[in-house]
Amino acid sequence: PLMIDPQLQGIKWIKKKYGETIQIIRLDQKGYMDVLERALIGGQTVLIENLEEEFDPVLDPVLGRNTIKKGRAIKLGDKEIEYNSSFRLMLHTKLANPHYKPEMQAQTTLINFTVTKDGLEDQLLAAVVSKERPDLEQTRLDLTKQNNEYTITLKELEDNLLARLSAADGNFLGDTALVENLEHTKKTAAEIEEKVAQAKVTEVMIDAAREDYRGAAARASLLYFILNDLNMINPIYQFSLKAFSVVFNMAIERAQPATNADEKEAIKERVRNLIDQITYQVILYTTRGLFEKDKFIFKVQ
Repeated sequence: PLMIDPQLQGIKWIKKKYGETIQIIRLDQKGYMDVLERALIGGQTVLIENLEEEFDPVLDPVLGRNTIKKGRAIKLGDKEIEYNSSFRLMLHTKLANPHYKPEMQAQTTLINFTVTKDGLEDQLLAAVVSKERPDLEQTRLDLTKQNNEYTITLKELEDNLLARLSAADGNFLGDTALVENLEHTKKTAAEIEEKVAQAKVTEVMIDAAREDYRGAAARASLLYFILNDLNMINPIYQFSLKAFSVVFNMAIERAQPATNADEKEAIKERVRNLIDQITYQVILYTTRGLFEKDKFIFKVQ
């Protein structure tokens, strides 16, 4: 895979998923070829980060999987390296709109991690709800995990049943173990369907409660994309999503609590306070780094 990841969300997820088992290199670092050679031999996973549009052609055999000696070796530069079929290569670029050669695109699977306005809004909604209503967000995460487990269980049951049916000889109705397995699969599938239906009802209730905070997330997402467009005024204006998230979380902590006794009205008041504080903190943070002549343009957006 080749990840297009200007906000560095993809690489953060990859590092979290693989932990210390992944080898991370850059093409401008010393000795990166030695790391790649050892990974090819040992069957490890390698991540090459911060790629530019042009890179070392010595990697072409690896990208094209051009193995030799019936797949047991690969040519890397002027060396023949033993090739382990467990080897995995991931590529990463921070460029927002890279232009790679057609053969490069044919050799890789492009995955675009570039954040969209709606996507960022959903992420920020999860962040604000986890601060304001951690019980709701935790329940939502548990439901998502539970539904994934149900899907996996159903797939395993289906695969197991098909394997038994294909292996059965003659009249499978006389195979007691197979019939019992079929009944067990049917019963388990029915139980899972019932639990999934219950989970969907709970999920709708949680989503309705989370929507109360949508206004704060929408304002924050809008502000981020305004910041992102400032580089059209001057290329030096670059704002990372990570830094924006710090400002966003700080604004949530500094927002005034609601004073209304009515629960629904209190939530509305709290959201208004969040919107005001997020807007104030983002403007304060941004104007510190702008030239005086550009501050007015930013403020009228």
